[in-house]
This record gives sequence, C-alpha cells and structure tokens, in this order.
Amino acid sequence: MNMPSPHPDADETTPVLIVGGGLVGLSASLFLSWHGSSSMLVERHPGTAIHPRAMGFTPRTMELFHSLGIEEAIRRVEPPIPQGNQVLLVESLVGQQFDCFQEEVDSLFIDASSPVRGSAIAQDLLEPVLRARAEQLGGNLHFGAELVAFEQDEEGVTATIRERASQRIRTVRAQYLVAADGSQSAIRKQLGIGQHGTGSMGHFVSLIFEADLMKIFHERQAAMCFLSNEQVAIGSFVPYPGSAGRGDLFRLDVGYDPEEETLADYPEERCLHLIRAAAGIPDLKITLKARLTWEMNALVADQWQQGRIFLVGDAARTQPPSGGLGGNTGIAEAHNLAWKLAAVLRGEAGEALLASYDAERRPVADYTAEQMALLSQQRQGEGSAGITVSIRDVNMGYRYGAGALAREEGDEHLPLARRPEEWRGQPGTHAAYLVLEQADEPIATLGLIDFHFVLLAGPNGHHWKEAAQHAKETLHLELSCYQIGVEAGDLIDTEDRFCEAYGITNSGAVLIRPDGFIGWRSKGANENAQEARQALTQALSTLLSR
Repeated sequence: MNMPSPHPDADETTPVLIVGGGLVGLSASLFLSWHGSSSMLVERHPGTAIHPRAMGFTPRTMELFHSLGIEEAIRRVEPPIPQGNQVLLVESLVGQQFDCFQEEVDSLFIDASSPVRGSAIAQDLLEPVLRARAEQLGGNLHFGAELVAFEQDEEGVTATIRERASQRIRTVRAQYLVAADGSQSAIRKQLGIGQHGTGSMGHFVSLIFEADLMKIFHERQAAMCFLSNEQVAIGSFVPYPGSAGRGDLFRLDVGYDPEEETLADYPEERCLHLIRAAAGIPDLKITLKARLTWEMNALVADQWQQGRIFLVGDAARTQPPSGGLGGNTGIAEAHNLAWKLAAVLRGEAGEALLASYDAERRPVADYTAEQMALLSQQRQGEGSAGITVSIRDVNMGYRYGAGALAREEGDEHLPLARRPEEWRGQPGTHAAYLVLEQADEPIATLGLIDFHFVLLAGPNGHHWKEAAQHAKETLHLELSCYQIGVEAGDLIDTEDRFCEAYGITNSGAVLIRPDGFIGWRSKGANENAQEARQALTQALSTLLSR
C-alpha cells in the first residue's frame, strides 16, 4: 500500500483522512477497511448520533452493509418495518384526512430487484453498529477531535487536528482527504467550491419527543403525516419506532421564519402546545427530548474533487428529506469512492480513476436532489401537475453515464434512471439480481460480488476464463471469473435468465466492478481466446486508468 510522503511537521501519517464521523464518514471508514486500505477518521462530537435523524435504509443500502458483514448486527437492533405505507395530509394525527400522497413507501424496504430487505433503523441506532464494525476492521477512529486547518500539495494533504477535551494539537499527513463534514462543510467552503440547485425551501424547528402515538400511526396505516391546521400551518409528523432499549420517538417539524424567530422563541411550553395541536390530543402526555433547527434545500457542490480532497454526503449535496434518500445517497457515495481510492493505493489503478467519482456521482446527485425537491413541492401543493416522482427508480434504478465504464453506442440516449428490472446489462447500471445454483445450492449474484472485479460469462463463453487468467497475470490484480450455464458451468442458471438479463449472447460476458456496477460487456462478438484476452485486458486497463 502506498503511504503519504514524509512531511517534516507531521506527527502521524495515514493513507486517507476522513473528516466527519456520522453515517457517511463511518461508512467510508468501513468500505476502505473492507478493501484493505487504512484510514483515520476524526469527528468533533464525543460519540455517535444521539438523535434519530435519518431513518429508513433501502435494500440497496442494506446490500452494502450485508457485504460488510453487519446486516445481522443491524437486524438485532432494528425496529419492525412500519405497518403503514401511506403519506397523509391531515388536519391532525387523529383529525380529518385531506389527501393521501401515493408513494412507493414499501419499496424502501422490500424490492424484487434485491435479495436483501431494507431496514427501518434510525441513525442513532445504526451509527453505533457502524462504529463497532469499523473498529473491528481496524479503523483508526478519533471522536472528540476536530480539523482546525489543512493544506494540500501535489503529494498529499497536511491537516491540523485538535483534541477537544485536552486541546492537544497534532499534525496528520494523508495522501487523500475525504470531507464528510456535513451540509455546512468548512472544507468545501475553504476550497471555494460553490453550490447549485433549488436553494432554500424553508426553515424548520424539529421537536423530538416521546409519546404514546404509535398505535394511531398504525391504525391510519401512515408512515408519516403532513399537517394543516390553525396552530401548525406547515408541519410534518414522523414516527421513529423504538428498539434496543430506546422507546418510540417522534419528530414534529414546524415551519418558522429565521428573520422573525430563533430557537429561543420555542420554549418547552410552546413546543408541547404545538405537539398536542399536531396530534389533535389536548391532554397528550409528552416527554420533550430535543429542539433543533434546520433548513430544507436542494444543493449540489459544483465539483466533488479538488486535487486530493473529495466531498461526500451532505458536504457534497443536500436534498429534501422527502423520499428518505439522504443517508442512502451518502452511503452510496462513500462506497463508490472507497473502492477507487483503495485501487489507487494498492497500485492497481492510475490516479485518473479518482476523477470518475465526480463524473459518476454528481449527475446522480443533481437528478436525486431535483426529484426530491419536486416531490417536496408537490406535497406542499406547489409542484407541477402530472409529473410523477418514482423514489424506487431514483434510488434503485439510476445509471452512470460516464466514468469508470466502457460506453456503448446509443448510451447517450438512455435515461438516467428507470425501473431497475428494465435495464439489460448496460455499462453503468447495477448488476441484475439473479438466483443461480452452485453445487446444488442457491447463490445470488450479489454473493459473487466482492472487493474486486468479477467476470460473468455465458454458457458458451469458456474462452473468457482463459482471458480472465491472462488479465490477472498481465495487470497484476484480483479478478474472479464464472461461466454460467443452463446445464453445466461454474454456476447453473436454472431459469435460463442470465443472458437476457445482461443483454448478451451465449458467448458474451459482463465485467462487474467492485461496487456491483457493470463496467464493460461483450455481447458475444469476441468468440475466440485471443480476441477475448485483448478485449478484457483493454477493458480493465481503461476502467482502471492504466
């Protein structure tokens, strides 16, 4: 593994310095460790999240956690999947219903395009699981430590870190810096990176509290409620089912004007009054846990890489909470960046591969932020009539149009997102979920994807196995190859679906990247060993910027 160049003022060195230890920063640490790369994480707060905040992690996100070996640990502390799947507009929680926003809430948890179900776990329950696994994998985590200064040069980044309790200062030299420091990212601002998008869509006070309301949500089959009454003109109600020793929590968001009010204008008495008005229960017993302010916006950084520094999570883009995709999107960003950093650090890829992070993820962020802003506007009666936003397509069915992939003729006419089952193996799309058979045991395609490239060849694609061995030896990298047949092969396609699902002939092959996306495919033109060797080696060299 490459280490950062020596620096006369550095107290410590690390290949990657991660600034921010929330969902995305912890995920980045985990993914890097999983790929065999060391990192150091610094987080200014003394521990993981104490408020629920993000909740609901999709099957695609849970696939990533499954690969890290933490799905079982998450299942042990997650609450049950919500019984309700409706998003309602109501006078109050027990009052009149004005509208039902038809939405694919169920697809946030169960989807036919994935073998893994989603989770209703909230951020305060998930982060400790991520932290424990990160430490188990050797992650160098420093909570209660903050970045106070940094500068980069052609060979690395020099960061000044302060331990908040002792005020001890130390200097860390890293080859790369990952900025996961939130929507107000000091790193992004110092780099002078601007933002674009919808901008502010309102300011809100969040009231987090305990109360006996979960039964009412279940009876109304509601996953959340938007409110409209005299006391709460603009507001929303979100339940956080309890688990792992934590009781049920709820969040009431009410709009406010920051030019007229501050958090000090929301004493406990006023907060309790608002909660009771939103619930429609005047004598509701409430335990207020927290009062927070936040701004809803849809903003994307103009660039996600500047030299050796990369933006991820809310530092890179923010979007309205409508659709519940903020945390899911950030985790996917960390996953995309981690395998590329690891490949470069191992010497398997050229540094130019890192530019594909921005090329792939920023267009997806633009699209996601735009769609979630539209969804939020529709819920407030401001959106364009007739325009449908599909959360499932946005989260499960997007594709990369450029980056570490070999584009095919006609790709420029493909949409950025569609129903995941409609893709047919196009480079830049997620590998299709199929159940195959190995030694009379079922195995999902997800189980074949690891921390290196995987080549899947058709029933007549025996020449691809030789090509894969040649590529491994020539390029000095890990590469697995499986021939998939109907009656014989490394894996048996009992339903004869593989070739159709991946858009190849019996002699074709698809190359799946370490993140589960298709990087290249041969539909079947390379039918002899020499052509296959040349095609595969060239494809890998191109994808890895060799």
